Amino acid sequence: MTEITANYDETWKEAIGDYFDSFLTFFYPEIHQQIDWTKTPISLDKELEQITASAKTQNRQADKLFQVWLLDNQEVWILIHVEVQSQYDKEFAQRMFIYNYRAFDLYQKPVISLAILGDETKSWRPNSYQYGLGNSQLLFNFSIVKLLDYQWEDLEQDNNIFAIVVMAHLKTKATTSNLSTREQWKWNLARLLYERGYNRKEIADLYKVIDLMMALSEELQSSFEQKLANYQEGRKMPLLSNIERRAIERTRKQDIIKLLQVRFGNISENLVKNINKIDDTSLLEQFFVSAISVNSVEDFQQLINSNLSESD
Repeated sequence: MTEITANYDETWKEAIGDYFDSFLTFFYPEIHQQIDWTKTPISLDKELEQITASAKTQNRQADKLFQVWLLDNQEVWILIHVEVQSQYDKEFAQRMFIYNYRAFDLYQKPVISLAILGDETKSWRPNSYQYGLGNSQLLFNFSIVKLLDYQWEDLEQDNNIFAIVVMAHLKTKATTSNLSTREQWKWNLARLLYERGYNRKEIADLYKVIDLMMALSEELQSSFEQKLANYQEGRKMPLLSNIERRAIERTRKQDIIKLLQVRFGNISENLVKNINKIDDTSLLEQFFVSAISVNSVEDFQQLINSNLSESD
């Protein structure tokens, strides 16, 4: 049986990248109020790659780095990390410190470090890193938000886009061993998108978050999509047009190919063609997760071949 792996990192990263303003409004309103929003924030993906590589720590997909300007015209960088581990991580605070000082060391920019803790341990709340001896001490503090602290009733009343992201995250975590319950929550949240008055782009973006994060078995995904199709037909307003759905599938295929090339170098034209033959969105998500952890191109090719054989 294929293991169903929730996609947290990519969904958080894309949501933060697309809705940085809403992210700060929801999680860090005091910081949001100090930013001059007449100047468009700049996403610093290349700089972040160099920072994480220089830090010699595992690259985290959910890290984001932005350049912003405060109301006093000061330029600062905001470094965001979303931690979704389900257990205590003794190196987390040190990693936050390393990323911060490497950003300053490489670029000489003041860095504000923010962490979103999406784990299941309510008591785990790292917010500082310290070392030293006697009067020679270093103390690094960083801001944290614990997703477990949010009350469901409050999230249901909040129209900020990240209320939906948090709800999807919490229910995905809570249903790791009960995919039938996850399918019901996924359906509830997808339907909620219509009831909140979001515009079409917001609905499509949030649907993608829900769909990718709340991964289901093939059978349950089909059940969910059928409910969604019936609901859309009744409302005469499709959540995703066929064009948009094909665009999502095309992007995911490109992501899989790029990831394999980064990990293993050039891949065969035959493998690229086989990847492009797959038109099942949920299956593409499973293959994307497999591409992250698979040991070799040959192993990945076997997974693809197995799927193509079953579909013949």
